[in-house]
Amino acid sequence: MPFPPLHRPGPGSNNEALPVTRTRRRANPRAGRYTARIFDFDGTLVDTGEINLHAVHAALAAHGTNVPLQWLRGVPLADLGVLRRHLLADQGIAPTCTDSDIVRAARSYWLANAHQVRPVPAVVAAAHAAAAKGPVAVASANDGRIVRAGLTAVGLAHLFPVIVAREDVAGLKPAPDAYLTAASRLGLDPTSCLAYENTDEGTSAAHAARMDTIDIRTTPWTIHRPPHP
Repeated sequence: MPFPPLHRPGPGSNNEALPVTRTRRRANPRAGRYTARIFDFDGTLVDTGEINLHAVHAALAAHGTNVPLQWLRGVPLADLGVLRRHLLADQGIAPTCTDSDIVRAARSYWLANAHQVRPVPAVVAAAHAAAAKGPVAVASANDGRIVRAGLTAVGLAHLFPVIVAREDVAGLKPAPDAYLTAASRLGLDPTSCLAYENTDEGTSAAHAARMDTIDIRTTPWTIHRPPHP
């Protein structure tokens, strides 16, 4: 996608790490024995919902497309083609700027305001605990400069030696590319990695990579195995 998706903070964004449990029907014999943990960025490690929204809003305005911020909250931002269709259908607007124009303006806004983002405490606690025991990585559909700026803003840049971003892969989530690339860079089989996600698309991506997942939107956290083929 040309610009990161809008993620709302999930229930994992409280002040204490959440317990991890396993449902009986998804019992996992490898629980507690994963070699690595791989984390999504937007909405999982870092609460980026508002900055993503305002970045797109500012980028559109910079190119002469002024829409109510509240309207934009209800529109998918992950795909600029979808956004353009909503603009035409709902607002009667057909922006003349290119997708690249919007991306550049949105990225500039994001990087200038990266200090506004906040960590998701429960997931950050899990990341620190995981890093103390083994390898960790980030697998994101966002722009790499944005991911690194966001991690730096919340004091996590040092924690992740491997960061996979949108420019590193051919297919974005729900394609498995980001997770497969992260596992490859860690030198690990994907099945030995546990993924942390906050969207259905991200969970599908990790499952397609044959990784077990934790969906931070649910409490208590539960390990889910990929569906049987």
